[in-house]
Amino acid sequence: MASGMKIDTAELAGLAAEGGLYGVFVCLFCVCGYDLVERRRRSKSQLSWPMILAAVLLIVLATARFSVDTTNVFVAFIHHDPRAARIAYLQDVTQPLFITKHSLLIAVLLVGDSFVNYRCWVVWGKNIWIVLFPIGLSFTSAAAGSYTMWAYSHLPNQTVLSEAKWLKAFFALSLVANAFATSMLAYRIWSVDRQTTGVMETGASRLTPIVRIVLESGLINAAFLFVYVMTLEFGTQGLEIMSEMAVPMTGIVFSIVILRVGHQRHDDTYYTQRPATISWAVAKRSRLGTATTLTMGESTVPMEVYVKKSVNDSEFESHMSFSSAA
Repeated sequence: MASGMKIDTAELAGLAAEGGLYGVFVCLFCVCGYDLVERRRRSKSQLSWPMILAAVLLIVLATARFSVDTTNVFVAFIHHDPRAARIAYLQDVTQPLFITKHSLLIAVLLVGDSFVNYRCWVVWGKNIWIVLFPIGLSFTSAAAGSYTMWAYSHLPNQTVLSEAKWLKAFFALSLVANAFATSMLAYRIWSVDRQTTGVMETGASRLTPIVRIVLESGLINAAFLFVYVMTLEFGTQGLEIMSEMAVPMTGIVFSIVILRVGHQRHDDTYYTQRPATISWAVAKRSRLGTATTLTMGESTVPMEVYVKKSVNDSEFESHMSFSSAA
């Protein structure tokens, strides 16, 4: 550790990385918000208030974390000299700025996990039993993180690694909760897609990109948390870099998912509907054919079926054509 990275160097590197990621998050937040409002205005549908609440909470928490990290670095480099005093200050886990910035990280991860759990709950038809397990893990993770912050403030002779087991539990539980909810969300979308494609027999899947987006976001988040746990296990000062990158990274993944899924045709409530079925309700008969509709959940797709009889009335030639849906 003597020849390794010092904590003041790690804090500066982490702040630089956090600043860049925070700028990306702010840009994505603005683009995502504008796209969401415009898309909902054109389709004349209601905004998803839980989504808006999660987005606002994440941008507020990310701004607060960036401000606290900047203040912490300025205090360390301006008011603590020589370097030994600066390092001692940054390693002091009882400092209010240290407790504040890591408490903000706990809050951000809880908001991110809660939003994934909420989407999973909606997609599964608001079945609480599906999300009970990841919700329990998310709040247990937050409790472990909160206890760690309390221990730093109240127990004597504390260092960053003094409560390593609680920190590992905090990130590991969040990792498992996020992975489980993401897997259930992707499975539900895939199963609805499989049923719909089987009835329509179109061959091409419109929901496959959404499954890929959900899995990609889950893998990014899982990979980041895994690296965080490994950094904590090896006890390097890179932990501070990971800590400062974690908050804007969570917001970036959130914004990318909302932005990319927003350009798909359906929102989360689509997957709670019944599988696609064909309703052969004859609306109009003619000499050449019969008009009918294809019913998918609560939506209908106009369809015309033309049946041409042969001379001996024993054979039929049929043709179906689907009109484009809105």
